[in-house]
Amino acid sequence: MIKYFYLHLFYTKKRTIFILGFIIWIGLMTLMIYTDEPIFEQRLYEIQNQIYYQEMMKNLLLMLCPFFVVLITIDHDQQHIKPMISYIGRQSIALSKLIFYFLILTWLFSMFFMIYHILPFYITAYYTYSSSSIILFLNLYLDGIMTTLMVFILIKDKHKAFAILIALFYVLANWLIEDHPNLTLFYLFPQFSSLFLTINLAYYYKLCYICLGLTIYFYQINFETL
Repeated sequence: MIKYFYLHLFYTKKRTIFILGFIIWIGLMTLMIYTDEPIFEQRLYEIQNQIYYQEMMKNLLLMLCPFFVVLITIDHDQQHIKPMISYIGRQSIALSKLIFYFLILTWLFSMFFMIYHILPFYITAYYTYSSSSIILFLNLYLDGIMTTLMVFILIKDKHKAFAILIALFYVLANWLIEDHPNLTLFYLFPQFSSLFLTINLAYYYKLCYICLGLTIYFYQINFETL
């Protein structure tokens, strides 16, 4: 079943869209971090340049990642999957779908993580590895899981165009939280932000939020009409 989902996702026009998406991502990164400053100046202001790079890439990732996740998951409820329920079972298909999409998310954020470190290493003289990026990508990965579950629960095949609203909600909510820290908005959708880092139990709350999403999804699957 997982292989079936893989063939449906990557042997369609989406493969071209994925490639274009990564090219755009690399192009934006290059434009943001490329500098014609001499090497000695880059190294002289190494700390400032490093902080600038981390902040710029964090903002760029927070804007692009939800759209990548929505692009991957938007076709999760295709009609050709429905007849298989009679042969394989609802729970088996739901579990296979979750495993497949979580694996794809792991691959996607691993690619982002590698590009995040490799590209500046070769085109700048100031870049040095920082372990803080692990925290950033861990939170982005958890946010990707939350976004995926929201798409699974709220978006069906007939209305899949509305999936883009979930990505827009993620981006707009992040801007609102950054400009005007709001705990109510954070409790509604505990995405990564500067406010998130100040809350002691934020990670536990996010994990509980994901578990709640999984529970709702499996409950919904049991009562979904074919």
